[in-house]
Amino acid sequence: AQISCSSFRNLEISPWEPGPGHHLIIGPNGAGKTSLLEAIYLLATTRSFRTARLLDCAHHEGKEFHLEGEVAGGQRVNLQLGLSPTGRYRTLNGGVTSLVDHLRTLPVVAWTEKDKEVLSGPPERRRRFVDQGVVGTRPAALETLARFRRTLFQKRQLLASGDGLGLRPWNELLASVAAELMGLRREYLEQLSRSLAEVMSSTDLDLPEIRLEYRPSIQVDGDDPIGILEELESVESSEKREGRPLVGPQRDEVAITWGQHGVRRVGSAGERKALGLLLTAARGEVLVAADRTPAYLLDDADSELDKERLTSVWQAFSTSEQVFVSSSRPDVWEAATEATRWHLKGGSIKPAPTRL
Repeated sequence: AQISCSSFRNLEISPWEPGPGHHLIIGPNGAGKTSLLEAIYLLATTRSFRTARLLDCAHHEGKEFHLEGEVAGGQRVNLQLGLSPTGRYRTLNGGVTSLVDHLRTLPVVAWTEKDKEVLSGPPERRRRFVDQGVVGTRPAALETLARFRRTLFQKRQLLASGDGLGLRPWNELLASVAAELMGLRREYLEQLSRSLAEVMSSTDLDLPEIRLEYRPSIQVDGDDPIGILEELESVESSEKREGRPLVGPQRDEVAITWGQHGVRRVGSAGERKALGLLLTAARGEVLVAADRTPAYLLDDADSELDKERLTSVWQAFSTSEQVFVSSSRPDVWEAATEATRWHLKGGSIKPAPTRL
């Protein structure tokens, strides 16, 4: 596989061919390490993990950039994505295709600085984390999420207008798509929980039991649409009074417990970082089980970890087919003897002159 970056932040790379295996991208702060991982993630998912505005990805004051990648597999696939004077574009093998087909091409899982919010941030961040996992294993679920958001938006508009007389049709639609989405979330979290237990057992880290629990705001047996509709109708008068939806998947919670307590309240920064990386390894294993072997993108993976704990965490990725790790501390990676070292400086990448 290979990737080219033109006018993407400070990167000018054409082309980089890392190949399979583990890759350690070394460079000082500001060298573009995070930008390189962002480019891979954006090319694979059509979204940045740093910004919602693609214009922010253009070099300095520019308004254009171009990303291109060749993905190896049964046959080589060409992905292109970028920003031009006429707007955003993306192609698959030179042609315009559906977003679902694009997402099927290059599975990725990432852990970045912003992903700390999965452990310590608001519930919406954990919902997004789960939904990303659902779409990763089943790209067609993107359509379920889109239907849910459209239906919820219409219901919100109706309630905000003060006209609640027409709520019944929207509640019926919402109940149907909510049942589908809740089932997908529940199934994914069960798979992720099993994978996390297996990943943790593959390391010598001494961590308490970690539990992932889905807590939907509507609790009915079997995620039954009829039961969900009854719950929606039971709060109808309250929703009309407050002018907003009060229950539904948009208010679901995903609890991550550390021993007997919420992970937000316990554990050091290093322990939470270790857990975040183990969650990433577990997400990847769920994809592997779905026959969608991913590339792992670990930005500043060694931050907040001492060498001993980093070595233990790295065990979780020992059998992964392709891993990209950024670091400004090559001295702590002595145990990663199998990793290919790359040096990133001034927006260009080259093999590191020595193995450290």
